[in-house]
Amino acid sequence: MWQKKGLVYLCDILGTGYAQDPFIDVLSDDVWRIYFSSRTKDIISLPFYMDVEAGNPFNILSVSKEPLFLPGYSGTFDDSGITMTSIVNCGDYKYIYYCGWNKEVTVPYSLGIGLAIVYGDKVDRKFDGPVMSRSPYDPICVSAPYVIKEGNIFRMWYITFTEWKDYNGRMEPTFVIKTAYSYDGIKWESVNKPCFKGKYEGESFARPCVVKDGIYKMWYSSRGPEGYREKNGDHYMIGYAESNNGENFKREPINITTSESGWDSEMLCYANVIKWKGYYHMLYNGNNFGKTGFGYAIKKL
Repeated sequence: MWQKKGLVYLCDILGTGYAQDPFIDVLSDDVWRIYFSSRTKDIISLPFYMDVEAGNPFNILSVSKEPLFLPGYSGTFDDSGITMTSIVNCGDYKYIYYCGWNKEVTVPYSLGIGLAIVYGDKVDRKFDGPVMSRSPYDPICVSAPYVIKEGNIFRMWYITFTEWKDYNGRMEPTFVIKTAYSYDGIKWESVNKPCFKGKYEGESFARPCVVKDGIYKMWYSSRGPEGYREKNGDHYMIGYAESNNGENFKREPINITTSESGWDSEMLCYANVIKWKGYYHMLYNGNNFGKTGFGYAIKKL
């Protein structure tokens, strides 16, 4: 059973409150670094981090005041925003994988997957272009990469849009989760099939997070096709699935739900889970896709 511990951080860096897609980098037995993205008033996502006491993220040690890196120059895949989603330790450096945002004309936006490199406290974009983008098999966009390293192989779980559809005058996307492989973390080969299917037409799955613990354990966010932006709509909830090979997942029950009131009373989304010192530790967003900040939950192994 997951134990919700409460709201960790309500971001005020950019004056909007957003602290989206948090994820943990274990720096030591004493310190965790939590990466997250905040939004400007012009709805441009920018990357930040905070250091907290390991195992007690309510004890905030420091918060970065400036973005780690900025959107790309005009015309590049990330010229309209950056949303980080995972980090991989590669020895002397680390890779951060992120979503790059582009504004579009016929639909609101498109997304590609970018790569940044971390040396200590310094983070730099590795390429001006994406490491994964539209392709014959993912023709609309790809996003929300979660990457782990198994020996010499990098494994990614990501979302890909299957369609945009008009719901009462508003274009909304439907998306699924796929997986991909790489030998260097840069060139990727997709397994061109969804990890699992929706239970109803238009169900979408966002931000996968995978822990290899004997089997592959995935936490993801699920929502309905329309009305999910409204207070009483079919909002995101955190789901859970398991797999023996990391490709074919079976959805399983998860014992975590919305609170009766407060910051996470309407939705739960964008979970990040790590295994550390006898517990699973989860960071997640609540109402309005992270505008109310992010919280913390734990579950005993």
